[in-house]
Amino acid sequence: MPNFYQQKKTIKKIRKQQSVTIEKLDLACQGVTYVDNKVVFVPGVLPHEKVDIQIIDEHKNYANAKLLAINEQSPQRIAPQCAHFNECGGCQTQYMPSSIQLSYKEQALQSRMGTNTKTLQWHDAITSQDWHYRRRGRIAVNVEKNNKLRVGFREKSSNHIVKIRQCNVFAKPFSNIFEPLAILIDSLTAREHIGHVEVIASDAKNTLLLRCLTKLKADDIEKLQSFSTTKHLHILLEGDDKTITTLDGKLAQPLHYNLNNIELEFTPGNFIQVNKEVNEKMVERAIDWLDLKPDNTVLDLFCGIGNFSFEIAKRAKLVVGVEGVKDMALQAQRNATSAKIDNANFYHCNLAQPLTDQQWFTGKLRNKVDKILLDPARDGALDICGQLSQLQPQRIVYVSCEPASLERDSKVIIEQGYQLQKICAMDMFPHTKHVESMALFVKVKSKPKRIKKRLG
Repeated sequence: MPNFYQQKKTIKKIRKQQSVTIEKLDLACQGVTYVDNKVVFVPGVLPHEKVDIQIIDEHKNYANAKLLAINEQSPQRIAPQCAHFNECGGCQTQYMPSSIQLSYKEQALQSRMGTNTKTLQWHDAITSQDWHYRRRGRIAVNVEKNNKLRVGFREKSSNHIVKIRQCNVFAKPFSNIFEPLAILIDSLTAREHIGHVEVIASDAKNTLLLRCLTKLKADDIEKLQSFSTTKHLHILLEGDDKTITTLDGKLAQPLHYNLNNIELEFTPGNFIQVNKEVNEKMVERAIDWLDLKPDNTVLDLFCGIGNFSFEIAKRAKLVVGVEGVKDMALQAQRNATSAKIDNANFYHCNLAQPLTDQQWFTGKLRNKVDKILLDPARDGALDICGQLSQLQPQRIVYVSCEPASLERDSKVIIEQGYQLQKICAMDMFPHTKHVESMALFVKVKSKPKRIKKRLG
């Protein structure tokens, strides 16, 4: 077969430096403008601001730019409270008030999800306190080539660590931990072997978890014990094999948080919602939207350690929790036993597999599942959403931490005979670009029409 010459398609380059007007914000709170009919994304700006930008990378349909100067400033713009804002990659939106941040996130979410149904009801967002909301976080530690220690967070779009003095999104016990922690680590003979430090504000104790890739000497242990006493902190060590121990070498006991008078134990390796206030409101609203009845059988998919499960169990006949991480499924079952809840069963299963291959999908569950709660990770729940026709629940509450996967999965759920009835945003992470949401799907009475396959 002869080969014919085809001219290579080229991307028309737009001028690197531009003066533009920002039209709106996208879901990541980036500014959106247009140059030569191409969409350009600009971080750190507000709608209607006139700015100078520099194109840093260009693609066929879009380009990314950095902000050079603000020529006409929005009246909504405020000065960021954090001294590290311009360097640290942790927060992206401190230049606008929290209420404005949430408003723009809601608008972007509505723009994305409003296409899925005409009968959608938008509910008030679940809000958070502005500061000190984060009960868990990770602090980076690194000894550089010049032997200087850095303790802090990653720089924006970089692996370089910004030395942090204070972080007011952390729970108050940890807001000012950075400088004392840096002095402590710098004094250790094992300073080069500390990978990172995790802070956890649980209900009973405030914990520091040090990832340490070597066995600590007695002198280092003594310094850590003194720091623990002085700062009123519980210090744990995580070894290279992921085993977590106390400073005296014993296996660490679980931590816990209280949710509506039920104590949920977790280990530092387990996932928990970092915003305590939003988590409590989120569970309350999910229970309301499920509209539970005493005879209901409910599936809690991606159940974790049982964050939603036990509130469901209080109101339903049976809750079956399914989790892809074995340690969390086992922890959920232990939590049920400790709370003397006998109508909650937990399974470790890969929810990406066919239902017929999963251990929990047996007996009565094949014929009767009344309600489902989904709380997947960022990748969403596409595989299980595609099999909901085998379960036929009356209601599905989907808790999402990624709008793109929620939008995709919503279409699959709707195609199987459900109506997206309610949705709300959740401000789990103020001052960041992240937006979480909750959606309610209700089964329509009439079966969805079958689409006839056409030939040709």
